Amino acid sequence: MKYTDKQLLDFLQKKNDETAYTGKCLFRMSAYGRGWRLYETSQEGAKKFVREVIADAIDKEKEEK
Repeated sequence: MKYTDKQLLDFLQKKNDETAYTGKCLFRMSAYGRGWRLYETSQEGAKKFVREVIADAIDKEKEEK
């Protein structure tokens, strides 16, 4: 791979920090079963830090098993 995981996550965080919309992001599964989503949003539960959102998704998946 051309970039490290840190570089990839830092890129997403930088985009989130630009606050093109809200400066908060959310990870969720598609409501229509078409996969997962990581996006900038004003939805409840959205957070400022990309890594925190991903970590929360990992924790949630562990709890559901």
